[in-house]
Parts: sequence; structure tokens; C-alpha cells
Amino acid sequence: MAHFHSTVSRRDFMKALGLVGAGAGALGAASPIFRDLDEVTASVSKDPYARWWVKERDFEDITTPIDWNVFKAYNPATHPTTPSEFGPGGPVLSTARKVRQLDGVVNNWPGSTLRDLALDGATGGNYSGNQKWDGAGGTSPSSRGDGTRSAPGPWQGTPEENLQTCRAAAHFYGSPRCGAIEINEKTKKLFNSNVQWADIDKGTYDDKTDIYTIPNKCRWVLVWLTKQSFKMNQYITRSDPDDPWPNKVFRQGKAGENQAYSHAPQIRYQVNRFITGLGYQCLKPSASGNVQFGVFAGLSEMGRAAMTIEPSYGMMVRYIDFAITDLPLAPTKPIDAGLRRFCHNCGTCAKVCPSGCQSTEKDPYWETRDTYSNAGLQTWYIDWDKCIRWGGPWDCVNCQTSCPFNHPTDAIVHPFVRSTAAVTPLFNGFFASMENSFGYFRQLSADEHEDWWSRDLSSWKYDTLLGFGNPSW
Repeated sequence: MAHFHSTVSRRDFMKALGLVGAGAGALGAASPIFRDLDEVTASVSKDPYARWWVKERDFEDITTPIDWNVFKAYNPATHPTTPSEFGPGGPVLSTARKVRQLDGVVNNWPGSTLRDLALDGATGGNYSGNQKWDGAGGTSPSSRGDGTRSAPGPWQGTPEENLQTCRAAAHFYGSPRCGAIEINEKTKKLFNSNVQWADIDKGTYDDKTDIYTIPNKCRWVLVWLTKQSFKMNQYITRSDPDDPWPNKVFRQGKAGENQAYSHAPQIRYQVNRFITGLGYQCLKPSASGNVQFGVFAGLSEMGRAAMTIEPSYGMMVRYIDFAITDLPLAPTKPIDAGLRRFCHNCGTCAKVCPSGCQSTEKDPYWETRDTYSNAGLQTWYIDWDKCIRWGGPWDCVNCQTSCPFNHPTDAIVHPFVRSTAAVTPLFNGFFASMENSFGYFRQLSADEHEDWWSRDLSSWKYDTLLGFGNPSW
């Protein structure tokens, strides 16, 4: 095999598939040539999740430029936000929401009927459960003795083996992606300012001062994501100007988002207890943001909408979760899949934003737009006051739903767009326009909302059926 050589460029490969036109030819001409299988192998990321077009970067070298001299650990006290009477939980919007939802029930509007609201309402209630921030209640190795013998522990493995072990467990619990960050003076800033480190044996929390103290030996952060259903998100959009409640969400589709919010603490609870069961600490202190953990662990990039964009799922990620541990883990590197570059030319999320909170600037910038944001990033800062007063994210998820990278890989065009955008930004503007013409971001018809309730359950592939693998029977 070492003597087998063939010269194959990506252009030739695409030509063989009949995909080479003017645009594809330009892409192929700009692509590297593989002279033998050794070069092909060397070009592929060692990350088991990565597609061929996803490139690894150095540790802490994320695609969003960061000024560590400016970027500080987030302190909610110094970043005041919109007054509590506004926003999704405040009385200003709550009263209007109740009136409109009652109108939907009384008038039997598809997507807003009583059964639609019941579908959404049942997805709540699992947001916190009986979780402990330090894994208290988990079964440690020392507690597995029978009175005469002690269970050996903790689990011993190389950092690479430990990461794969956690990936396997997290995947079983419901998370498709998992990575790791090593803690240093820079990455400590990813947590809120009430998280500190000290030479202690066990993590502590002082409820009077709201201070978390983490042992210095807990040097790793396990990071994983909770997926959200793209198909259910399509039932959220309410963009028709003739709709009785324009630019507010259908609760029928919002059930998909809340279901993911409900899955997140379930996965966290099980990952927490799993690491505790291995004989290590698993600590979950506070952090006002979660996007940064996915970016630094190489699971995602940060785009225009200030949310996670993942190479395979786009913005259909509900939560990037994390836990600090003393289980040695092999850190995973940040990635560049061309997602942030795509945001320069796309701007779809800003165009469909009803509140005007999203930036319409082509290029990112360093200046924040309000006190809520944390300075030190070169990005597209959101005007959070506008978003919150409109009711986001409770009453609006247009930015998330409209992202061109959300789509499953059922059609060949979606992987093609992903790979092309990663290799060259030349066609990003065209792809963004093409996305709009396809009509993925639109309000579904009344019949489509009604048909969801009578869908063929034996062939509908978008539900989350716990206990099944990918294929069902």
C-alpha cells in the first residue's frame, strides 16, 4: 500500500460526480491536490466528529478574536440588563402572551390550540431536578464495598482513554458531541467572577457569598452539547404579517426547544453521577454564558447571532454544557469550519430579527452595544435590551431557526454548501441568497400544523425516542 500513488484533486473528484460548473471548478482549482493516501490521511482531522473540511486550530486560538487583556470573568453585578418587568418572564409581556394564547385556544388557531399549548407545557419541569452542583448523591467507588471489601478506585486511564470513556457515556445519555478544555489563567475567565480556585481537596460553595471554590487539582473541563430538533423548530416560526399574532412563536414548535432544555439537565445529572462513579469530582459552578465552552473545546464556532454554530447541526444546539473535574482529560482543539466567515456575507439572522437587536454590520467589531455584554471579543454584539424587551428568547427564536447551517444532510446540497464554505468564502453570498430562495425559514401553513398531530409515527424520524439507537424497529 505504501507504493500506491494516485493524483486526485477535489476538482477531479467533483467532476467525476458531475458537480463541476463555473463555481465548483473555481473551488476545485483552489483546493489542494492529494498525491497519495498518506497525504489524504494526514489531511484528515484526528477528531472523531470532524468532517474532512473542518480544520483544527491551536489551543485557545478560536475563530473569534479575543483580547485577553480586556476579556474578564463575567460579573453579573457589573453587567446590568433590562429591568425585570420586561422580558419573557416579566408582567409586561406575560399579560399580552396570556391574552393571545387564550385567543388561539378559543379560536382554535392551528399551532396555538389547547393541545399545542399542552404539548409545550409538558416539556418543562425538568430544568433543575434534584441535581447537586458537586455531584453529591452519586455512587462513588468507596461506597460500593460490601462491608468486608472495598471497591477499587478511582478509575485509571490515560487522558485520551478518559476522554473517549466520557464521550461514550455522554453519547449514551443523549449528547452527540463531547470535548475537553484544560484550565489555565486564561480559561478560568470563561466562568463567572464568583468562581475561584484554591489548594483544597473538595469543591465548596458558600450560599451566603455565592462563591464557588474549586480545587486546583481540578484542571479539566468536560464539555458536551444538547441537540435541539431542527424539524420541530420549523413549527415555531410565525413570520406571516397576516397572522393574528405576527412575529411571535407557535408554542407547538416551542415544545421542541423546551424539550431540549428538559433533556439538558437530565444529561448533566447522568454525566455528573458517571464521573462521580469513576471516583472523581464533577463540579458545575455558575457561568452566565455557555457558548464559550463549546468554542474553546472545539465543538463549535461563535457566529453573528452570539450563539453556537456547530459544523453538522448549525444553530440547532440548545445548550453547551460543562463540568469541572480532576479526571485527567486530553484537551480538544478549537476548530475552523468556515462558519464564522460565512456570517460576514450571510446576515440572515439579522434580516429576520423583528426587534432589530442583531447587528447588520458585515464585519465584526470590538465595541459592545450595551452593558449586558462582556467586552474583549471581536464579534457582532447584540443589543440585548431590544431582544429582551421584544420577549426573546421566549417569544422569538427567528435568528436560531433561520441559520443556513441547520439543515440535516438528507439532501446532497447541504453537505456541499458546508464543505465549500469551509474551503473558500467566495460563494458565501450566493449560498445565503440560495438559502432564502428555498424557503426553509417560513411560517408553516395551518394544514402543516394540524398534520403534525396525525403524522405517521412509524416513519416520522424526528422524535426523540429514548431507549432506541439510530434505527428503530
